[in-house]
Amino acid sequence: MIEVDLNLLRVFDTLYELRSVTRAATRLGLTQSAVSHALRRLRDALDDPLFVRAPGGLQPTARAIEIAPGVREGLAHLRGALSPTEFDPATASRTFTLAAGSYFCVLLVPALMAEVRRRAPGVVLRLLPLGPDLLAEFDESTVDLALGAFTRVPSRLNTEPLFREELVWIAAADNPIARAPVTPERLRAAARLTVSGGRPFEALRAATADGGLARKAIVETGDVSHMQESEDSAAVYDAFTAMRVVAGTDLVALVPRRFAERGAGPTSFVLLDGGGESGGIDLVMLWHGKLSDDPGLAWLRGLIREIVAGI
Repeated sequence: MIEVDLNLLRVFDTLYELRSVTRAATRLGLTQSAVSHALRRLRDALDDPLFVRAPGGLQPTARAIEIAPGVREGLAHLRGALSPTEFDPATASRTFTLAAGSYFCVLLVPALMAEVRRRAPGVVLRLLPLGPDLLAEFDESTVDLALGAFTRVPSRLNTEPLFREELVWIAAADNPIARAPVTPERLRAAARLTVSGGRPFEALRAATADGGLARKAIVETGDVSHMQESEDSAAVYDAFTAMRVVAGTDLVALVPRRFAERGAGPTSFVLLDGGGESGGIDLVMLWHGKLSDDPGLAWLRGLIREIVAGI
């Protein structure tokens, strides 16, 4: 059995995430020489180089890739065991990592960060984009909470509904379609800008919490993907870009109402009433089941619910 100093495992975990001795030293509050020394001790203990230098930074060896998830999970369990059973935001010192798309970055994140700064000055929020590795990031505890529209979520993840967002058609203020009653026929004839969240990530062979056979788990990572099923004249990956494009072209697009209402104006684009049912999307919070009893994350989710109620 190999015995390794827990501090060395913290260094390994940080190096694996950041792929840089310099950045790892900054994160850990150590000197670069101390991080390098810790890495040498780990290499000796595990009889493996663990990381090799490459043009893009440190690259993990096969052995490092093999042990990284277990190290990350073990450290998370240890932190949980040693953490207080209550969370006092006024005195807490902690970092939360959130994953969110542009929709929440515009509507919720600014207010969330302002409230965290006011109520919990020792708490740091790190924001990451929603990406194809989200499920792995949850499993490896590099993401604490995600905000978005998700479908077919693996059973080891928890979800909490936030609200249902209505979708609306928008067009430039000087677009002829905006100057007459909108009908489904006129919309079908209009040049459309499709908003697609890009390829949803697919976690193949994802383990299920009930011990069943591995299955495909698909999580929609785009805020407004799956909204449109028609031929398009152009396509972008988020609603924020779509609004800017529509404002300067003859295209129409389907975007979230709250997003559109904050960006609409007499010289940009307008919301089109009518035109038939445009549908909606259910937006949720998502977190790993192993954090279900985490009082800090419970506090953060409660703060998000409070802010959402005022949107």
